[in-house]
Amino acid sequence: MTAKNPVPDKDDPGHKPFTIQIDRTKYEWSEEKISGAQLRSLPEPPIPRERDIFLVVPGHPDRKIKDDDTVEVKDGLRFFTAPNTINPGSSGIDGKPA
Repeated sequence: MTAKNPVPDKDDPGHKPFTIQIDRTKYEWSEEKISGAQLRSLPEPPIPRERDIFLVVPGHPDRKIKDDDTVEVKDGLRFFTAPNTINPGSSGIDGKPA
């Protein structure tokens, strides 16, 4: 078992890790809950602070997950990241707003 992804020994008959996705990459997680900070540290390299993490909620608005938020883990949960600041830039041809 590692601190980063606490998946117990696969020989443990009572253990079945959950499979979750972050930006379409699959990860295994063995605990019933995960914090935003733990989600952020799963990928290598970790998700940078300049990106927000969202839980995909089918049929409802996606839920932004902050580092201190806790999510109940279920097999197949999907998360995605997005820049936390969006700079739309200019819309005019000459660089000035239209």
